[in-house]
Amino acid sequence: MTLNRIATAICASIVLSAASMSSYAADAYARPMPSNPIVAGPTTLGSIQPVVTVPLVAQARDAILKEAETVKALNPDMVEVRADYWDCIENPDEALKMLRDIRGIMKETPILLTVRIKAERGFKDVSEKAKFDFYTAAVKEKLPNFIDVELAYGQEKIQAFKKTLEGSGISLVVAYHDLNATPSKEEIVKLMESEIAAGGDVAKIVVKPNSEEDVLTFLGGTLAFRRAHPEFPIIASGSGDTGRVTRLIGGLFGIDLTFASGVKGSNATQMPVSTMRMTNDIIYPAQK
Repeated sequence: MTLNRIATAICASIVLSAASMSSYAADAYARPMPSNPIVAGPTTLGSIQPVVTVPLVAQARDAILKEAETVKALNPDMVEVRADYWDCIENPDEALKMLRDIRGIMKETPILLTVRIKAERGFKDVSEKAKFDFYTAAVKEKLPNFIDVELAYGQEKIQAFKKTLEGSGISLVVAYHDLNATPSKEEIVKLMESEIAAGGDVAKIVVKPNSEEDVLTFLGGTLAFRRAHPEFPIIASGSGDTGRVTRLIGGLFGIDLTFASGVKGSNATQMPVSTMRMTNDIIYPAQK
């Protein structure tokens, strides 16, 4: 059975068993959590359940605002604002106004602000100047709770940008994406260590598993990083159908955030918020 089918079967069994599970007293269990979780409004990155985050991927202003309203009604733990999709992203003033309006809609819901480079599955090329001018302006107004920067920029550039976050309360996510394969367990740990060394408060890695063995390698890598560096939260997932199962069980291996689809996901294998919440409640039952 492929992992895609396994993930589908897990979802189906969750739906069928939800009623009976509501009366089940689960044994106390705490997944591998970071020793220094990050609190952002009502959400804790690094708590008992992985944080359910929905990307906003509309392009035009009216569609962006409509998507934000729809996603807010889904009550996610966090939203990722994928500003690389925006028509206005090359204009920092317009982009800043767009972000202000999204913050007004989201209210206390935490925002992860991302302008993804095209080489790592960004929607389109965005100039470095426009990206970092926008980021800097967003920091000054304290609009996001987290900002994503790719490891590809290098330690010097990332650390220089990290200085702009001082005193803002905004946490830095340093990200790496392998769109074709899964590095070895040891390479995954080294990459995440490089993200932290560059100034990341959160280490993020996304890989492309091409086999079940790759999935085990990936999850082994995130768990090894959690054991070696327990203070840092982790955002991670395996992409594609083979990697889909990591979105469901990644929290068992130290992953603190999982992405879910809203109006439209930023990845075709993201599952609805309702599915992810139901999965979390069963795999990671809240301790009472």
